Amino acid sequence: MAITAWNFPFALAGRKIGPALVAGNTIVVKPTIETPLSTFMLADISKKAGIPDGVLNIISGSGRVMGDYLVKSPLTNMVTMTGSTPAGQAIFKSASANLAHVQLELGGKAPFIVFEDAAEAALHSRFDNCGQVCTCNERMYVHETIYDKFMEKFMDKVKNYKVGDPFNENSDMGPKVNESELKHMEELVSISIKEGATLAYGGKRPDGDEFKKGYWFMPTVLTNVTQDMTIVHEESFGPILPVLKFSSFDEVVKNANDCEYGLAAMVFTNDMNRIMRLNRELQFGEIYVNREHGEQAQGFHNGYKLSGTGGEDGKYGFEQYLEKKTYYVRFKG
Repeated sequence: MAITAWNFPFALAGRKIGPALVAGNTIVVKPTIETPLSTFMLADISKKAGIPDGVLNIISGSGRVMGDYLVKSPLTNMVTMTGSTPAGQAIFKSASANLAHVQLELGGKAPFIVFEDAAEAALHSRFDNCGQVCTCNERMYVHETIYDKFMEKFMDKVKNYKVGDPFNENSDMGPKVNESELKHMEELVSISIKEGATLAYGGKRPDGDEFKKGYWFMPTVLTNVTQDMTIVHEESFGPILPVLKFSSFDEVVKNANDCEYGLAAMVFTNDMNRIMRLNRELQFGEIYVNREHGEQAQGFHNGYKLSGTGGEDGKYGFEQYLEKKTYYVRFKG
């Protein structure tokens, strides 16, 4: 069975349904109650494609009731889930009774390390989909020798980033998914300021009548951030970016790895020695070099630490959907 998150409901369902069916399995998909409609569209598509009844099944309901029932069912041989780390930990426990195989793609706190100029990539890697991406730029480390010049360019881009209706081609960023997520943004900004960070931009709902309804939040940048602050360690999953200054390679690697998550990291440098060392020393399952986040279907989407188990996509992700068997045969001569 598959449980999907609300940030990319159609894509997440597809990346689980595809390998499951190719491997010869039937599958039950439970989308989140926030965004189920696009997944239900797959039921109509599957019928038109000629998939037999009972092979692809889509059902909606709360995770604590419907999800828990499906995970604990003796009919469930595998659970694949994309979502938050607390939800993944609960699923792992529920699946243990039947020893069902569990594949989890969970939260992240991706560091974005800048040795050279990368203002445009930093912008999109933080604010795409209103920051609701598990591989987003969640904390940005900028080398002290380029900090001032880089931040001047970056802040100009942030201030020109347009919040508005995502169906409007002139808008760059839409709203948060619900009220609790919006409150989480406000709380994180408040905590950060209390801990000594400077609110360089944003931190609130945008001005204007069109933003009085809905869950809008401005692109937000926090400076004068230190490694021990809450915002550096807690996943925001929204358009809030803490910026930290670093002076040495060893310092930034230590601080980047100082995290309970290990899903993705982004690095910008033209020094191949640095690239090779970072690929080896950063404790993250995906590392993007001189480009923003965005995994490929043929890659292995894999998290370390509390970012998941098993992994998805590519050769190794497909193998999660296979039950292996070994034959030992002795032929008589």
